[in-house]
Amino acid sequence: MAYVDYAYYKDGYLLGKAPAVPDKEFMFWERLAEKEIDTYTYNRIRRNTSLISVEVKECTCAIAELLYKADMLAENGLKEGMAGAMTSYSNDGQSGTFDVSQSVYTETGKRNEVKRLVNLYLGRTGLLYAGGVCIGEPKL
Repeated sequence: MAYVDYAYYKDGYLLGKAPAVPDKEFMFWERLAEKEIDTYTYNRIRRNTSLISVEVKECTCAIAELLYKADMLAENGLKEGMAGAMTSYSNDGQSGTFDVSQSVYTETGKRNEVKRLVNLYLGRTGLLYAGGVCIGEPKL
């Protein structure tokens, strides 16, 4: 079962903004976003679909959009070194230098941004908790 559908992405998450992910491609990117979320939530949502909350849906949309944009940039611009801010340019020789070190569209940047999005949307839901059950009062 998908965590979110295109209708929610378009109307619930974007609230009228233009969608970055096309309708025909959304389910592919949504599924990849689910896999990322499952990694951080220890498959809790996959095992218990009643845990699909607004936070889970929004997180899924945000990650799907990030992954889609990163893929599009990789196809169109990263090959030419255009994934970051321009740091220098030479007019006569038609040259340019781009700083990709801070880009969320590089592999490292993408991993960091996925982690940031998961923590932003799911950090206070209990879904990221990795520990066991605490019985009684904690000893300080």
